[in-house]
Amino acid sequence: MLTRLLFRSLMLLAVAVVAYVLLFTVLFRVQWSGLPMVHGTSKALKWKGGNSFQKFQEYEPDSSYQVVFLGSSHAYRGYDPGMFTSAGYSAFNLGTSAQSLMNSRVIAETYLTSRNTGLLVLDMYEAAFEIDGLESTADLSQNIPSDRAALRMCLSLRDPRGINMLALRLATRNAPPRYLDSAYVSAGYSLTTDSVKGSVHYVVGRPLAVREDQLKELEKLLRYCREAGIRVVLVNHPYPVRSDRAKHEAFNAIIRERIAPF
Repeated sequence: MLTRLLFRSLMLLAVAVVAYVLLFTVLFRVQWSGLPMVHGTSKALKWKGGNSFQKFQEYEPDSSYQVVFLGSSHAYRGYDPGMFTSAGYSAFNLGTSAQSLMNSRVIAETYLTSRNTGLLVLDMYEAAFEIDGLESTADLSQNIPSDRAALRMCLSLRDPRGINMLALRLATRNAPPRYLDSAYVSAGYSLTTDSVKGSVHYVVGRPLAVREDQLKELEKLLRYCREAGIRVVLVNHPYPVRSDRAKHEAFNAIIRERIAPF
């Protein structure tokens, strides 16, 4: 009885896998307005290309950098490695759009060692602790060179959409990037070309919604760096006077408490 039930379960699983592969293949090969239809099925499926693609193509893990940056767009648009290089310090920016602490941890564990990283500068932006990493994983799963890193990120999401991301990565493995970041400079850095023509309205009083899983990811990242012999500095961007200062301070207090053991 048990053997029969197991056999039926395996058969159903096999049928489901075959059906998924066939459906994904059709959606990938059939095009609409010059693009594969599969991209229209979910916002979680991103194209290969952009800042993330360009920086990981340029980054050389076998090279040694005195300073490496990790974080969200605050990092890759806020810290210019060229300024450090001009001061005599080699640097590279591995920040990516909406990078969560889970994504930062996997990048660090995959690429950073005491031999190639003198100092890791980790940007502490509260919004990065309020997200689940879906947007960043959708981006990095298509652009990070390491298959293992892409797999780890997708599995860490614990979201079925991660399977679609991996399938898309496999389907576009040998395809060129669909677009490039025109503001990309070098060493992982992109210029910020936006400008504000009027006064900026800052939202004040919105609750701080730091996710416990991202705090644990920060602890894992710091633990890895300690064991790997990588020095770490946690930094904040300067906050505008009219921004939510109370929220920023509450966030910093949480971070100070969680990093105390390290």
